[in-house]
Amino acid sequence: MARLRTSGEPSNEGGAESHGFTRRSAIRDATKLVVGAGAAAGVMAATGGQDASARMVREAARRVAKPGYGPLVQHTGEMSLPAGFTAIGFGEAYSKMDDGFLTPPCHDGTGAFDMGNGIVRLIRNQECYGHGEARGGKFRAYDREARGAVTSTVFDTKTGKVLASHLVLNGTHYNCNGGRTPRNSWLTCEETTLGPRQGYEQKHGYVFEVPADAKGVVEPVPIKAMGRFEHEAALTDPRSGIVYMTEDNGDPADGFYRYLPNNPRKLHEGGKLQMLAVQGRSRYDTTHGQKVGRKLRCEWVDIDDPDPDHADQHPDAVFQQGREKGAAQFMALEGAKWKGGSAYFVASEGGDEELGQIWRYTPKGMKHGVLQLLYESSSDTKLEEPDAIAVSPRGGVVVCEDGDGGDPGGDNFIRVLSPAGTLETVARNDTPMDLVQWEEGEEGTFGRSEWSGAVYSPDGKWLFVHIMYPGKTFAITGPWEKGWL
Repeated sequence: MARLRTSGEPSNEGGAESHGFTRRSAIRDATKLVVGAGAAAGVMAATGGQDASARMVREAARRVAKPGYGPLVQHTGEMSLPAGFTAIGFGEAYSKMDDGFLTPPCHDGTGAFDMGNGIVRLIRNQECYGHGEARGGKFRAYDREARGAVTSTVFDTKTGKVLASHLVLNGTHYNCNGGRTPRNSWLTCEETTLGPRQGYEQKHGYVFEVPADAKGVVEPVPIKAMGRFEHEAALTDPRSGIVYMTEDNGDPADGFYRYLPNNPRKLHEGGKLQMLAVQGRSRYDTTHGQKVGRKLRCEWVDIDDPDPDHADQHPDAVFQQGREKGAAQFMALEGAKWKGGSAYFVASEGGDEELGQIWRYTPKGMKHGVLQLLYESSSDTKLEEPDAIAVSPRGGVVVCEDGDGGDPGGDNFIRVLSPAGTLETVARNDTPMDLVQWEEGEEGTFGRSEWSGAVYSPDGKWLFVHIMYPGKTFAITGPWEKGWL
């Protein structure tokens, strides 16, 4: 999972610094600022530097003068929230779904799809791992020995009720993150390359596509041309149909990839896998010695064998092919969003302090592009190991912590970074992480689980987010207009 920590260098409350805002939106009223500069808009606007457009965003934020959400005073027993907020919990691990199967544990990456009339369908990854019977049994199981899955939940935002829930992908492994497509579908990514040599029936490390309107378990067909590596996020450029992907192997490092499909509407029909390289700087190392704001002109190198048979023993098999041709290396690429013509992605352990970086890649034609470091963390005092991110229609960025919650007494929070550069806490996980509940054979109670899978309802009134272990989804609503979420 990702790290997205903030720096303590600027004097504003959040201690966040960022760069690279290319445009700002207008203020339409005193409670709304629509930021149009990209999925990491709140992060990138939080700067005290010399960038003129960033200064304009800060000025706009000051004019709005939002009071913020205040202290965490609402204690539900599972989480703490500011005054006026409520959380509806559902989809708890091991609860029975409408198809009779038990809800898998380990809730992670999620897409929210509009069904009209306030009804939202959540397509949710279940990042389960280890050997065992597939969650849906033998029925359409990609691998009967794999415990990962994808589920669908229909939620009515008008009544706060779950209308339906069922399994939609069965027998995959370690389904971590993914991404929506312009085809109203969800790309779910396996963050592992294990296979038959480790006792599984099938090779893993692939991307699968799930239609958002699936009423039951779909036929599991891996898109092998998209590569066999430890996938994280998958972002689709709606104009070109190119899919950008992050890798989270971290040993020795990771690549940033793109998939050029032969048919953008049918990814299974094959295509070309490529890895990012910096022009004139063979085997460029982004992990240390970088300068925030510097623009690097990039190109792409082909991956000759996107589906290496030995990837189960060498998870970096695809990465090493790119490196041999001069591709760049990152460290622990995880959360990512596509917005405003650019891909924003997190290197959770990159940077001189190994605390995290935020990068933006903007394509320039089909062959080239520009890579820019927007942010590099130098302190973990304000935010610890952030992971999933989501963008609010009000201009802020939701940041899910995956920090010291696994340690006794540890905590994990949901933070918001505003366009003004302030950092605010909007929720704390108060649920002890009891491993006995979610992993057979494990014992002991630790701190607090990570938050995961943050995504907004299409109308922006509900924030869906999970407590990952053992697994439960929450729909949070309240006076969002008081702040940037």
